Amino acid sequence: MALVSAAAFAEPLRVTGEHSDPLDIRWQVVNDTVMGGASRSRVATQDGQVRFTGQLNTNGGGFASLRSNRQDWDLSAFSVVRLKVRGDGRNYRFRLSIDGDRASYQSEFGTSAGTAQIVELPINAFYPSWRGRRLQRPPLAASNITGMGLMLADGKDGHFDLMVEWIEFDHFQPAQYSD
Repeated sequence: MALVSAAAFAEPLRVTGEHSDPLDIRWQVVNDTVMGGASRSRVATQDGQVRFTGQLNTNGGGFASLRSNRQDWDLSAFSVVRLKVRGDGRNYRFRLSIDGDRASYQSEFGTSAGTAQIVELPINAFYPSWRGRRLQRPPLAASNITGMGLMLADGKDGHFDLMVEWIEFDHFQPAQYSD
């Protein structure tokens, strides 16, 4: 008798973009201005797509971010976050949050200027961080995720522009290779 995890049968949960589940995701910008910095950013959404743009200023801070409102998700069957992005060549961080904790778990990804790409981030590879410092904490359990966000803190002044066509949670499927 073989035991099979329910996760093996879970369909991806698309939370933004085309063909996404109807969720009430609202985005809030949080920039380094909360600590005296001068970075500026804004978020615009259309048809579930998320566009994060602005100007990073490393004098007195050096970060721009956005985060979702709290979500009541059951993500226990999922082990990866997948995003389809069109970037500007900069490195961004995707962030996951849990209830009752000001720290977040994050994973970095690079973009290619003007090129659409699919980014796959295993949830068990996200690391806990608070105010730019890595924390020593247990790994993130997908069942505890209640929010998400994006951050730019690559240490480079200037304009940035990231289009996120969709975000989904899925169960990791190893690549199939043939001889």
